[in-house]
Amino acid sequence: MESHELKIFKQVAELQSVSRAAEKLGYVQSNVSQRIKKLEDELGVPLFMRNNRG
Repeated sequence: MESHELKIFKQVAELQSVSRAAEKLGYVQSNVSQRIKKLEDELGVPLFMRNNRG
């Protein structure tokens, strides 16, 4: 687990949006989603409840 992935996680949690977090961090949305997925895989648990609205 890298500290940068935790920073991404924190932004997504605070903003409650992957796309808004990506915009604020200067990344594309797919990169942020991949980083969150990597962190979830590493920890073995889902970190966010997902639905079709984000």
